[in-house]
This record gives sequence, C-alpha cells and structure tokens, in this order.
Amino acid sequence: MIKTGLTIAMIVIFSLGSALRADEGMWLVNNIDAQLYKQMKERGVKITPKDIYNENAASVKDAVVALDGGMCSGSIISAKGLMITNHHCAYSDVHAISTPAKNYLEDGFWAFQVADEIPIKGKSVSFLKKAIDVTDQVNAIIDSLEQHGPRTLRFLGKVEKILLEKIGKLPYSEVQLANMWRENKFYLYLYDVYEDVRLVGVPPVSVGAFGGEQDNWGWPQQKGDFALYRVYMAPDGKPAKYSKENVPLDSRNNHLTISAKGVQEGDYTMILGYPGRTNRYIPSAELKEIYEILNPVSSTIRRMKLDVWDKYMKKDPLIRLKYQDAYFGISNYCDYAKWGNICIKKYHIIDYRKAEEARLQEWINASPERVKEYGTLLDDLKRGYDLRAEVVKNKETLRETMIRGAEFLVYASRLRSLCRGMEREKKPCLKCGCKEIRNFCKLNFSQIFDNRDMAVEKELCVKMMEYCIENLDKQYMGEAFLELLEKNDYDCGKIVENAFAASVLTDSVRFRKFFEGDVTSRMIEEDAIVKLGDCISIYELNRMEADALKAAGIDLVALKRKYVDALYHFRADMGLAQYPDANSTMRFTYGNVCSIEPADGVYYHWQSTSEGIKEKFDEADYEFNMTPEVYALIKQGDFGRWGVNGKLPVDFLSNNDITGGNSGSAVLNAKGELVGLAFDGNREAMSCDYYFHERYCKCVNVDIRYVLWIIDKYAGAQNILDEMGI
Repeated sequence: MIKTGLTIAMIVIFSLGSALRADEGMWLVNNIDAQLYKQMKERGVKITPKDIYNENAASVKDAVVALDGGMCSGSIISAKGLMITNHHCAYSDVHAISTPAKNYLEDGFWAFQVADEIPIKGKSVSFLKKAIDVTDQVNAIIDSLEQHGPRTLRFLGKVEKILLEKIGKLPYSEVQLANMWRENKFYLYLYDVYEDVRLVGVPPVSVGAFGGEQDNWGWPQQKGDFALYRVYMAPDGKPAKYSKENVPLDSRNNHLTISAKGVQEGDYTMILGYPGRTNRYIPSAELKEIYEILNPVSSTIRRMKLDVWDKYMKKDPLIRLKYQDAYFGISNYCDYAKWGNICIKKYHIIDYRKAEEARLQEWINASPERVKEYGTLLDDLKRGYDLRAEVVKNKETLRETMIRGAEFLVYASRLRSLCRGMEREKKPCLKCGCKEIRNFCKLNFSQIFDNRDMAVEKELCVKMMEYCIENLDKQYMGEAFLELLEKNDYDCGKIVENAFAASVLTDSVRFRKFFEGDVTSRMIEEDAIVKLGDCISIYELNRMEADALKAAGIDLVALKRKYVDALYHFRADMGLAQYPDANSTMRFTYGNVCSIEPADGVYYHWQSTSEGIKEKFDEADYEFNMTPEVYALIKQGDFGRWGVNGKLPVDFLSNNDITGGNSGSAVLNAKGELVGLAFDGNREAMSCDYYFHERYCKCVNVDIRYVLWIIDKYAGAQNILDEMGI
C-alpha cells in the first residue's frame, strides 16, 4: 500500500491524470512521431508533419518567428516580410516612440506606404532554420569535463563552447544549445536573426488592451490584441542591422495564408510559437515553496506598487504615459501569482505531485540500481526546501521591496557594483576611460528624469521600505540598515526625503553638473542614494541559505536535475508520452475551439463578439473606454464582410497548451491557415505551468476577422489588406 496520507479516491484520480491528455503538450516541431501524428489526425489536422517542419522545403516553421530572443512569438503573413504579433508584445516599442504630441499608444499608428514605417531600435526577429540532435556529442563532452572535478557555474555554457569548436563555423546568425528533460536530450538550434524591424500598424491601446487589467487572464475578453511589423534584409538577402539601403524581406516561400472564414466550436486548432518556461517536472517540495512563500509575497508587494502608480496615473495623463508600460508588465505577473495560488489549491496540485512521487519511489525501490542512484532523492529534496524556507521568505520580501520595488534603489545598487568593479580593475577615475559607468548612467538615470515622476518615485520608495521593515525579520536586515533606521527613528519618509534631496542621481541638473567634472568611483559610492542602497543587501541572505544547505550536504540544483532524470525514465517505463519543459525553443500544441464551464452552474461560450464591447463600454473607466471612432463603428454595426449575423467576432477560446512567450503565436486551422493569434490564458489555468488541467486550461485568441475589420473599417489601410492577399 502507498502511504501518502491521500485517500484512495484521490490516488485513483491522480493516477488517471498522470497520462497526457490529447490536448496537452508543448511538442517539439522537429520530432513529430507516428503516434503523435495519429492523435493530431484524430483531432482533425489535414497537413502532414513535413508541412509543419521541413529543413529541405518550405514549411510552416519557416513563417513562425521569435521576437527579441523569445520574449514573444510572431508570424510572417505576406511575401514582403509583413509580420503579425500581439499588441501587448509591441506595447513597449509603441510606448518608447510615443510622446505627448504623438501618442501612438493612445491613438494607434498605420503606415500607408513603406516609407512611413517606423524603425524600432533594438528589435530582433529570429527564424529557425534547423534543429539537430547532438545528445551523443554533448554527453561525451560532459563525461570528459566531469572527470576533472565537480561542475562549476556556467557548466553547460562551457559544454556549448566546446561543442561549437568541434563543429566549426556555421552559416547562421545564432546557434543555441538547448537541453531537454534536464540533460536527457540535447538539440542544437540554428537561427537567422534579422535586426531591422519596423512598425507598420498598431490599433489604439483602447482596442488592443480593451478591458485592461480588470479583464486580464479572464473570459470573456474583447481585446484586439495585434500589431504589425515588417522585417527587412540587406540588398543581398542576408540578415542585417538597420540601414536605409535595406529592403523588405523576401518571404514569398515562407509566409502563412490567412483564412477569413472564421472558426466554429470543435474546429481543429494548432499553435506554433516559442513558449518561454514551464515547470511540469517540479518536485512537490518546490511547488509548496511557490504556493506558501513566493506567490503570496510577490503578489502582495507588487499590488502595493501598482496601487501607488495607479493613484498618480488617474490624476495626470502625462504620468499615465510615463508609467503605462511598467504598470502593464507588473500587473500581468501580479495577477498571475494570485490566480496561480487559487488554482494550485483548487486542483490539489501539490497532492497530485506527491501521489506521483509515491509511485516514483515504488519504482525506485523495485531496482537495486535505481535505489543506489535515486534512493534518498525525494527525502533530500524535502529536507532541502524545508531547511531554506525561512530564509527564502525573507529574501523574497527584501528582493520585491528594496531590490525590485523602487527603481532608484535598483539602479543605485547596480551602479555601486560597477564602481567596485572599476576599483578592482584600478580604474577609479571616470575621466580615465571608464565608459561603463557613464554609459550605465546615461541609459538608466537619464531615462528616469524623462520617463518617471519624482513624487511617484519617492512615495513608492517609502511604501516599499515601510513594508520591508514591517515584514523582514530583524536578523536579516544587516547592521548598516538597522543603524540607518534607528538613527532616523524608523521614519521611512524622512530617510527617503533626505536621500532624494542630497543625491546627485535624483535631479537632472545636479546629475549633469556632477558628471561634467572629474568624478571618481569613490565619489559615486558616497552619494546618498547609492549609500542607501548599500545598506540593503541580499548577498548576506544568499550566503546564509547556501551555508545552511552546504552544512546539510544538500545541492538543490543537482537534486532537481536528478529528480527530472528519475521522473523521465519512470514515465518512459510506464509507456507515457512526454514532452520537455518549455525553454524558448519552437514548440507546437494542438487542440480544438471549445467553450468552458469554469464553475458549477457556469457556462461561457467559446466566442466573444462586438456585443460584449457594447456591454462593457464605460467612458468613465479608462480600461473600458474606447477610441470614439472605433466605438462609433461598433455601435453602427458597420461590420461589412467580417460580421456574422449582425455581430463582429472578436476573440475565441481553444484548449491549446501555452505559456509566456507564446504571446503573438499563430493560431492555425486544420489546413495550416492563420485564423487567430494567441494572447492570453484564463484565470482557471494559472497553474498551467505546473499542471495542465484538461477541463480548465484554455487559450484566449483574437479572431483574425476582428483584426481584419480594424485594418479595413477603422484604419482604412487597404494597402495592408492587399499585401496580405485578402
């Protein structure tokens, strides 16, 4: 009998749930075997594995791209490099080029001819050219290195360097070694990277993010979450950085066809993109730490930060413009942590992991060789996470308040580290070639003066410090921090006011005057804001955690690697199909258009329409207001060929398996035609990175017909429709 403290009924449920459901999986595009394709055909796919991934002929993978190294996904939709992704993936770019005079974020932007397109500094688009299985070669290198002693930091980076030296120069822009199942499999991914990317079209934020934070992770939503870019190449056809001489990418053989016929419930859907990270091989002890410590701490503190920003953003449109991008990013993950915990509890996921671990331990005990390799693995993992729990809670509190919470302290801490690095290299004088510090200040503090508000920053700094001293155990505060607090009677307002008043880093005039002179790194370290940051260090907590684990003989990194190894081989012995955790490599997921019943007696239709926009519209609420010209068209019912029975399709649900990085991914029908863009998950799926629940985990997609309607009826950009072949 398995003694886990679970009821027999729960064990039966979890045993059945351990096998992959048909709609679960972030599968490798380069490894579609016969069994997997059979399941895809049962769901309705019409194209073949070679149509999806082919190194020797045009295939769907050639039209799917990673943006900025995998932060988002996109796809090519014309013969001239036109690319589509999500509005929220373009949010930072549009925010960066917006000014009070030309607020593209609020008003949108459309290029009616190529000359109008706006170059986006730092933007990159990566095309996967080939994926090569190099497991045997990498294992040989690992065995050779491990003979010379234990692993050190950046071990796999060293392995990759040796592998590439053995292979020699390759005719690709970028080469990435990716390990799957914690080093059970290795693939070499070869990319062409294009760095001349220009904005073509984006709707107003009131369309692209309609419903804002209130609707985030929810259903139904009515977001027109899309943006258009163009990828450029050098005149000789090669990838190149921005140049006026560059020409639109020749993508005649690698772009998607758009289907404006729409979707119906039950239709096959397939998503290709670059999911960032999942943790579905997570030990129960680590998930318990996330549930009990990390998620509660981060969601609470980030909500405080958002509340400070929101108060000022509601009062002043200029402050809203300054903080919109930062607010958007933090609110997304704040809600993710909150709803993640709700789902972990609701679906008993920690118990699910424990039940599988009980079966895993039985499998280990059944073989002397496995006992020797993994015998105490689960006990050691639990002991390690229990041992570090208190330090982790305090470390996360410190990190979220004083390390990530207030920008001036973040940058001051990094600046101090740079200065000390300069001193170690005996470059104390900035006039003597120390460009690193000047560049750092120019990129960070100078931007704060333009893109932040000092009143907001002061209040934020005070709130973060107050929360920190109320919730951080004194033993973890450090002598310098305690001395500062006691000297000022624990008055955080006074501490922050004095530091901001005295620092050269908090005033643009003082800042410029200071760096005009002969500045040394020592002078920078004496600055009031830098000294304040120096009082608050996370390094001591890291050391305490490391020392405690070392004294107990526990290496959590090695244990987690061994855990995934054991779980991988256990599941293989059970005959279970399995895919590796997401790691920003190209994956595909397949499923169907579907509705959802999120709770007892509650049913949500699979599609949202223009009716929902009219129901939610509220001129007094920024998140539910809409650009008057767009809303007028919706009220008039002027939907043209994109409407259905007097309504305009806006978004739809499918049961595809996605995570962060999939944003902007192409949603394809059974024929491989573009029918939508993935942009969100639902709140009931916020534990999806740890466990895919077949009933509740859904993908929220913008319907391509809404995209086309915006381009056609609102923007009047017939040039874009013509280029897409609509």
